[in-house]
Amino acid sequence: MDNKKSRISLANLYRPKDFSDVVEQNSTVKILSYMIENKDFPNCMLFTGSAGTGKTTTARIVANKINNGLGNPIEIDAASNNSVENVRRISEEAKFKSLDSEYKIYILDEVHALSSSAWQALLKLFEEPPAKTIFILCTTDPQKIPNTILSRVQRFDFSRITFNSIVKRLNYIVEEENKRLGEKYYVIKEKEALEYIAKLADGGMRDAITNLDKCLSYDNIITVESVSKVLGIQDYEVMFNLTDFILDGKSEEIISIIEEMYLSGKDLKQFLKQYIIFLLDLCKFRLLNNYDYIQIPQTYEKKINYGDEDFVFINKLRNRLVKLQSSIKWENSPKVMIECEFLDICIDGI
Repeated sequence: MDNKKSRISLANLYRPKDFSDVVEQNSTVKILSYMIENKDFPNCMLFTGSAGTGKTTTARIVANKINNGLGNPIEIDAASNNSVENVRRISEEAKFKSLDSEYKIYILDEVHALSSSAWQALLKLFEEPPAKTIFILCTTDPQKIPNTILSRVQRFDFSRITFNSIVKRLNYIVEEENKRLGEKYYVIKEKEALEYIAKLADGGMRDAITNLDKCLSYDNIITVESVSKVLGIQDYEVMFNLTDFILDGKSEEIISIIEEMYLSGKDLKQFLKQYIIFLLDLCKFRLLNNYDYIQIPQTYEKKINYGDEDFVFINKLRNRLVKLQSSIKWENSPKVMIECEFLDICIDGI
């Protein structure tokens, strides 16, 4: 790959700057827009949702709109500033008026990491917040926030971003990058490649864009194969082959696959977890007959169809491997137990 592409983080470059750029959080955006337009916003807000759904990004947009583009919010990582002393310092600083904007706005990220004493100090601050001071809390774990805090904040829940919206955004980024470079430098050779990235993101836009960035750094031609190599995803060919060998009772071939993975340094526990997910995907495809809810790319459509008897076997195999996964959870050397289990399945059946 040549050096003409300047290395700019796509997640930062294409981070939404306005409410119109925020993907899917329509009801939240509508309420926030109304409050800002009418200057009727609370002093304390809580943004909750899984990683990569736009909590911190939206908090920055809110801060920018409240202050009409003046000044910058004060962003604090609560995971590394989680002590009562940290919160007390915030309380003292919050008493002073902002010098470059009408409101002093704090964005506290990962607030679920605050200590119990820190929450107590924050509670006192929220009970009587300083005038012209706004606090926006962001978290992926709202269940860890005390009820006394929850009762004093206005909560906004951010939903996971749907598969189609992530794919659409990834396509948009590739097109914009080609415009930025002045040529069609990046080529989406297989649309399933972007779909695969979107599925792996599990509803998180940031993860999807970060993984796209990795793939574009590896090769300007985007294929399922290149995505699999870059993201370190287990080769589906291996999983399909392993499944076929188990169905056919081919013990030698099964042991060979496990040995090859072990010698190449693969984590066998992680492989077992990925293989269970793969088997679950086979079952889900059998039930739903579409690729909407599975990670297996559509490029494997010729291999994914198993007969009725095989489907019953695969479902039982999945359940048995879940039990195996649980039993080797604390094993330092799980290879022997994994090989024994697969041999037993081949010899004695499910």
